[in-house]
Amino acid sequence: MSDVLSAWSDVTHNLETQTSSKTILWNNKDITSNNKTFFYKDWFERSIKYVDQLYDYRIKDFYSFDNICYIYGIPSNNFLKYYTLIKSIPTHIKSETNTNNTPCTQTTFVENILGRKNKTNKIFYTLQIKNPTENSKIQNKWQVLFGENEINWKHIFTMPYKASIESTLRNFQYKYIHRIIATNKYLFKCKLSNSNLCDFCSENIETIEHLFWECKHIQPIWNQLISFLEQHQLNVKLSFLNIYQFKRNRFFNTFPLRGKVKMAMCRQHKTRTACQ
Repeated sequence: MSDVLSAWSDVTHNLETQTSSKTILWNNKDITSNNKTFFYKDWFERSIKYVDQLYDYRIKDFYSFDNICYIYGIPSNNFLKYYTLIKSIPTHIKSETNTNNTPCTQTTFVENILGRKNKTNKIFYTLQIKNPTENSKIQNKWQVLFGENEINWKHIFTMPYKASIESTLRNFQYKYIHRIIATNKYLFKCKLSNSNLCDFCSENIETIEHLFWECKHIQPIWNQLISFLEQHQLNVKLSFLNIYQFKRNRFFNTFPLRGKVKMAMCRQHKTRTACQ
């Protein structure tokens, strides 16, 4: 669910808007409290979706809580939720809401998406490709690891969709690219693991780099892949960068991807033998 909300937030945040009168309330990066976006399911089910629905143009200010309860049937014990949300709406959004009251590009697009019964994921994917953004924190993190090596981000983001139609492989690569794989290093910080050490070797801290490349129990998998490729007259010197952006045709791109998925499954079942 967090992945879905994150993707939705990116889409709505990157759309070019003509006005803020229809600014979306939920999962909007511009409207946060303690660095977290809002989503009130019960409010959403009452068709509250946009900032202007909470705004009274007659007095040029947001509705009082009593009026919101009357208009939308919000429970009277939701005052704190209402107050927190209203106080989190930036001044510039409130100001533009006051001066603009016409439909916007963002609203039309979102309503179009919500009205579709299928192909929604394809719409999101196409939109993200057509609207590239500045390097994210994740991209910067990878760049630090790879140093001065040039990273072809377009290839990396599109590769899993071109290399395979299997949703398992695509979903895994998405998590891998965005570094949202729950390694022991992360779980230990969250007090969800008793140790931050690798489940395979129990010697090194389990980071993404260690789990999928550095571990002595993982290297045999990559050696097997090298041997397989050599048998097919393909001499490839694998490295951590290679398995991240394997620059071959679509068919051969599936091999490093399947290798990483296999490692993740071995770790999930806490077994080394399956990785041999």
